[in-house]
Order: sequence, then structure tokens, then C-alpha cells
Amino acid sequence: MKIRGRLIAAFLIITLFPLCAGALSFHKTVQEQTDSLIDYYSADPGIHENYGLVLNPLRVLYSIALEDFNAVAGIADHHPDELLDKDILDMLTNNLATRDTFIVVRHGRNECYIGDNKCYEKVPSLPYFTEYTEGNNNNICINTQNSFLIREKDFYFTDNTEGQVFLITDLSKLIPYWKDSVFKILFYFFSIIVLTGMVLILWLYHSIARPLNILHIATMQIGAGNLDSPVRVISSDEIGELCRDFEEMRIRLKSILEERIKYEQDTREMMGSISHDLKTPITAIKGYAEGLLDGVAATPDKQDKYLRTIIAKAIDMTYLVDELSLFAKIEQNALPYNFTILNVGVYFDDCIDDISLDLESHNIKIIYENYTSPDTFITADPEQLKRVINNITGNSVKYMDKSEGIVKITIKDVIPPPVSPPLYRQINADGTDVIPPKAQEEFIQIEISDNGPGIDKRDLPFIFDHFYRADASRNSSKGGSGLGLAIVQKIISDHNGRIWASSTSGKGTSIYFTLKKKNSNRI
Repeated sequence: MKIRGRLIAAFLIITLFPLCAGALSFHKTVQEQTDSLIDYYSADPGIHENYGLVLNPLRVLYSIALEDFNAVAGIADHHPDELLDKDILDMLTNNLATRDTFIVVRHGRNECYIGDNKCYEKVPSLPYFTEYTEGNNNNICINTQNSFLIREKDFYFTDNTEGQVFLITDLSKLIPYWKDSVFKILFYFFSIIVLTGMVLILWLYHSIARPLNILHIATMQIGAGNLDSPVRVISSDEIGELCRDFEEMRIRLKSILEERIKYEQDTREMMGSISHDLKTPITAIKGYAEGLLDGVAATPDKQDKYLRTIIAKAIDMTYLVDELSLFAKIEQNALPYNFTILNVGVYFDDCIDDISLDLESHNIKIIYENYTSPDTFITADPEQLKRVINNITGNSVKYMDKSEGIVKITIKDVIPPPVSPPLYRQINADGTDVIPPKAQEEFIQIEISDNGPGIDKRDLPFIFDHFYRADASRNSSKGGSGLGLAIVQKIISDHNGRIWASSTSGKGTSIYFTLKKKNSNRI
């Protein structure tokens, strides 16, 4: 849930839930208290409806002990002399005592019966007889000082003596009922609000504050340079999205830092290799120049040899500097490419003609085989592609250890590995797979192999690394910068191709690379 949704939900919960729960508790409390009044004071059941206890308290007071009073009034109307029978009065008093009510009977001006003398002492003066009219002389009064409800019935005994019966109810216990109701309602409301607030605080803390705390810890760790601790995503809201973005940033920073560390390490290795490779020809130039100055080369032939050596070493230095400059441009993606559409057959025929003379001068035979159709075209930079061929064949010449060397260049169509497995497999009659024609028109593969000394298996995975040489000695007479194959790999990669090698020690090495055909589609 989004933060906006959480806030809306929190608003609804903190407003509607306390109201609903409060209304329920209010109803429950009023119902309990009303039931208690009905049971204890024998109140009129009509007050049970519509919250009579709260909304109509006068009706509540009027209904207290009303049924008992009507029963006594009925006796006074129909059998008044029974109110002089002490046994009947004691029985009535015992029934009324459970409801804090007692009877007082007057015969004339004298109280002939008092149901509860102790309570009667607290009752104020009772009114005296008024003219009796049947059905209209039921009086009620409330003594607020001592909390008594007094009901009066005036009547005549059979001997025409004035009579009065009073039903007196002690309401001192009713007030605690009402106070208890109020306190219960307040307690329920307070409890509901507190519990609702606690639940909302815990919910919001878990969904907002906790992820922010995790993000804060992650920020401190990243600020301290620790990029290995992942940022855990525990929600799908805006903070969760922020955590995911922060985790992606951490991964990118870690990748950038690792690349920077690797770059600095490679730079240090490069500087060490450059200084070593430059030191050798510089030392030689310095030595031969000092020999000329000191007169060591006394004869013209020796002087000519020294000067030729100095020139050769200077040429080596120039080649190394050019290679370094080219490699730096390639690494910085600053090498300009001039991609054009080339006919494979025409282009490689010209390349073979250019390099064949140089190979033959080193007693190396070149074999050229092109299995592609005459109308095969590629998009490539002809100058940089020629550099690739020259660097690979140059290594073959440089490390050739056979008296009759062989360099073989083979060009053919290849089937790239499918992006996903085919939906079905078609098989020819001979059991081979049926390959769609378009698949054969995707790439061309160039293989340049020789019969030289080969490369050891432990060195083979590293031959495309810059400044890597299979021979351990940096003073190898073969020379070279150690950047040739690294440059080749970068150029092929920029042509959207791939390059790899295979070799057998003592038998030779093969370098393979692929180039994408023009207007071809991967199947």
C-alpha cells in the first residue's frame, strides 16, 4: 500500500473506528444500566427502548416502582381495609424491600404502619389527605436532599375514615448507577482512542519509520565506504521504491568503484609495462650512442652497425608509442570508425595480396580459402579490419619456430547460437538438423591459423589482455608491445563480433573472429 493510502486508512481508522466502537460501548453500557433499573426498581419496560435512561430521565424516575404502586393503589381502591392488616402489609414490605422501597399507611392523621422506621426518619414531612376523587389522586414527589421518591394514594376506609398510603423509594443507589454509566462510557472511549492510537503508531512505524531507519543505516554505511551491505526492500510503497533505487545506486557505485580500482590497477600495470618496454630500447640507444662518442666503434662498419641498431631501437619505440596511443583511443572510445559496406571476397583478396609478400619474405606460406558466396557483404571499417588481420598474422610471423611456416586464412558462413531454443526440431533423412537458409546468412567467421609453437593452456585465457605475453621474460627478443591482441579484441567488439582462440602446444594456434553480414536477422 502506498503512503497516501496508508494516511487515508489511518484517518478513517482514527475517526470512524472510535466513533463506531464508542457508539457500541455506549449502547452496551446504557442497555446494562437500563436492565439493572428494570430488574432492581421494577421500572416500566418501556424505558428499555430509545435509550430512555439517557434521553428521558423524568420518564425513568416516574417508572420506578410504578407497578408496585399501582398494585397498592388497587388494594386501596377496592379493598382498603386490607391496608390495616399488618400481615398483608408485612408481606408487601418484604416484597418491596428488595427494591429499596417501603410502605407508610395513615389512618386519619396517624401513621398506623411504617415499613422501615430507620429510613422513615430521613423522610421529610409527608402531605396530608386531600379530597379524594377516584383515579385522580395519585401524587408523586421527589426529595432531592435525601434522594427519596414518594408516591401518595389518598382513599377512604370502609368506615369513611380518611386513609393515605405512601410508597417511598430510596434513590440513593440510583445515582451511583448513573455515575457508573458515565464513567464506563468515558473509560471505553478513552480505551478505544488509546488502543487505536497505539495500533496506528505501530502500523505506521513498521511501514514508514522502519524502512527509513534501514535506509538511514544504509546511507551511513555507504558514507563510510561500505558498499557490500545490501539495502533490504520490505515494502512496495514509495519508501520501498526509494530503497530499490538506493540499492540500484549502491550496486552502481560498487560497480563503478570496482571498475575504478581495476582501472587504477591496470593503469599501474600499464605504467610499469610501458616503463619496462621503453627502458629496453632507450638503454640500448644510450649504450650505442655512448659507444660512438667514446670511440668504441672505430671502424666505419662498426659505426654503421651502431647507427643501424640505434635506428631500429628508435623504430621500436615509435611502434610502441603508436600502439599505446591507439590503445588509449580505443579504451576511451575515441577511435573514429569509418564503416562502409565491403564485399567479403574482394576485400580479403586485396588483404591477402598485401600480406603475402611480407609472409613469403619470412619463408611462410599463406593458404587462403573463402567459402562464402561472391555476393556476401559486411559493414566494417576497412582500415581497422586490416589492422586486425595484420596484428594476428604479425604474431604468427613473430613467434614462428618452423623453417617452413604456414599461415592459413579461412572464411565461411556460420550459424550463431540461437537466442532461445527452437519451438520444434526438423531432421533431414541422414539425421542432421534442417537449418533454415537465413541462419546461414547471419555471420561470417574468419579463422587465421598457423603451425607455430602454440600457446600453453594456462596462458590461452589471457592472450587478449593488454600487456600480456605468453613468454615470462620481458626481455624476449621477439619484441612487441603486448597490446596487439587487446587492440584486435576491442576492434572486433566494436564491430559487434566476437573473437576467441584455440591452440595446441607445439602444433600451432588458431584465432577466430566473426563479423555480422549486412541486413541479416538473427533467428
